Amino acid sequence: MSALIAPVPLQHEGPHDLSLWRVDLSFDTSLDAASFASLSDDERARARSFRRAEDALRFATTRAALRELLAERIDADAHALRFTVDANGRPRLADSTAFDFNVSHAGACGLIAMSSARRVGVDIEQCSDTFDWRSIVTLTLDPHEAAWIERLDRSAQMAAFYDAWTAKEALVKTTGVGIARGLQHLSVLPREGQRVTLRGPIPDDMRAIAAQWIAAPRGYAACVAWSLTPLAS
Repeated sequence: MSALIAPVPLQHEGPHDLSLWRVDLSFDTSLDAASFASLSDDERARARSFRRAEDALRFATTRAALRELLAERIDADAHALRFTVDANGRPRLADSTAFDFNVSHAGACGLIAMSSARRVGVDIEQCSDTFDWRSIVTLTLDPHEAAWIERLDRSAQMAAFYDAWTAKEALVKTTGVGIARGLQHLSVLPREGQRVTLRGPIPDDMRAIAAQWIAAPRGYAACVAWSLTPLAS
């Protein structure tokens, strides 16, 4: 693993087969750097398609880190790994259904989760004090959650919104099924501790999913989710 791309393992209270890493992103490098040698031609083309250099480097760095971590786990060459998508549009290894992973990145941080036993989903968001969370409330919050946040002190409202957003993103990314239905059909607030509790009616595809909020760098919120049932062999 290069010095530029050095994932940091993170502690969590999930199952022992779930591994979680943080990737600290650097924006003072080039896509031509040796650190990105493992990327495929398609990945390089995708990175270069981003209009902003920061977005290109977020994608390239997180994907390169993912390749290196997967290669170590399955004893393969990082550059030789091939990816495809499943029926729900979730990325997976083309040559193996017995290993799952998920990534997220925001600001200067990336997250990678993987497991050889279950589906995983992860989300990280950079918190902005100036973001108008009410502008997307109908897309992200259940009406009861929105009403609960409105009763909080103004200083606590933003943190609660990002808690809900990251938890729901991690949950739906675990299966991919809930993405089309939308985040507003899940309810995770109020928060009690680190473990995410689904409240109200629970969609069928979420009944075998668990999640927990994880420690994130200052100014970020993050969550990881996992299926309670094993991967198909």
